[in-house]
Amino acid sequence: MAQKYSLFIIILVLIAGCKSEATQISKVPVISISSVEQLKLNGRDSVVNITLAYEDGDGDIGLNTQDTLVPYNYGSKYFYNLLVNLYRVKNGKAAKIPIPLSSDTINFNDRITNLTPTGKSKSISGEIRLFIKAIPYPGVLPDSMYYTFQLIDRKLNESNIVQTKVLRFVF
Repeated sequence: MAQKYSLFIIILVLIAGCKSEATQISKVPVISISSVEQLKLNGRDSVVNITLAYEDGDGDIGLNTQDTLVPYNYGSKYFYNLLVNLYRVKNGKAAKIPIPLSSDTINFNDRITNLTPTGKSKSISGEIRLFIKAIPYPGVLPDSMYYTFQLIDRKLNESNIVQTKVLRFVF
């Protein structure tokens, strides 16, 4: 009798271990920061090297060069599909950095090219590597900053927003 129960338990364990669970990746892009490295030249900060990991269940990340009509037209909220904002930290308070003599703020927004894979499975994951000048704008030399990132797919799904730690700079 004990042998039957042992065999039954072993079979249940084997069946549970073989259970095929297709991992469902969200159709809304998800990003995370893999690494942040400040590169120096002659002892001064020169470039910030940031690696973002991404995944998207339907693989609709990126734009083609001909994607210039609404909603991807210049001046539209969706012209850029990688939003990179920069914040100065001063006296413990963070704020976007204004462009001198402008009502706009400094950002490093970009258009990621189409990453959709060919074939039946469109689910994608990978890394985006960014090299951002440490000096955000000529004459603007904050000693503490952080960056935020958000990815937008072609269906206009907006990823989570991720943020670097506060980085100290020497210029």
